[in-house]
Amino acid sequence: MARMVIIAPMPFERLPFDAETHLADVQMFRQEAFGAVYLIDDDLKAIVETGTSWDADRILEAVRSFGLKPADIDALVVSHIHLDHAGGAGFLLPEMPRAKVYVHPRGLKHLVDPTKLVASAREALGPLEADVFGTMRPIDANRLVSVNDGDRLDLGKHTLVFYDSPGHAPHELTILDEHNRCVYTGDAAGLYFPGDEILMPVTPAPAFDLEKNLETFRRLLGLKPRALLFSHYGPHTKPTAAIEAMMTAYPAWARVVRDKLSSIGEEGVLRELYNMSCRAAKHYPRDFLERRIRVSITGLAAYHERMEHAARTG
Repeated sequence: MARMVIIAPMPFERLPFDAETHLADVQMFRQEAFGAVYLIDDDLKAIVETGTSWDADRILEAVRSFGLKPADIDALVVSHIHLDHAGGAGFLLPEMPRAKVYVHPRGLKHLVDPTKLVASAREALGPLEADVFGTMRPIDANRLVSVNDGDRLDLGKHTLVFYDSPGHAPHELTILDEHNRCVYTGDAAGLYFPGDEILMPVTPAPAFDLEKNLETFRRLLGLKPRALLFSHYGPHTKPTAAIEAMMTAYPAWARVVRDKLSSIGEEGVLRELYNMSCRAAKHYPRDFLERRIRVSITGLAAYHERMEHAARTG
């Protein structure tokens, strides 16, 4: 997998509402303000999300520029095991000898042996998009920690509480920081494009489940977070409004795909969903946003097919 990647300076910057929590932009997919990695600089040092395999060197450089050594990192937390969230973990660990990777129980075996996961991603994304998402390295089981619903990770001043949050994927976690009352959303709350203030569903194949995702939204509302810390991308400081908007958008997208895909085709559905969510975009390229939507069309089509099959056979 040889690809020339120019690594631009990517410092961690402190979030305005917490002196110990920092955000770095890994310029994922060569797009600014899309791939977020968070550093919690407490008694124990934690990184939340590890980007793709392409992003690992940028993360290591950001840690060094922050004034830490990679060997100072104690924990890598991945919201779920999709390649743009956990792909970097196996590439970071050789430089982080004491770090453990905290992962949903349903994702652990796939980090030990990612062969099926990488193959599934390649099938769902197609070869060109799959190359952009990178790959994975196997991780020794003794470097992994399986975290269940309600488990806690004490870092010092900050304690992270893990919540099982299915819908986007069955191995999805959201993580509440009890100190600052912010929630790391992974992809459970969709995508946020700051600047354009776009909120977009993300519903990938093969396992997206609308009803479970809506239940996850209800649970997030119950946490009453101060802010949502999106992996794509950054803090959203009106969490209730954001979650309620997504609770409307997800079913609306699902209806469009169910009712119109067979009649107007993928291109027609793409145009309709783009106009529903992105037509005012100025900071993000149209092609980039459309690629995100295409992934969700595929996932919603697969979801409806599963639902129809279950209705026929149930």
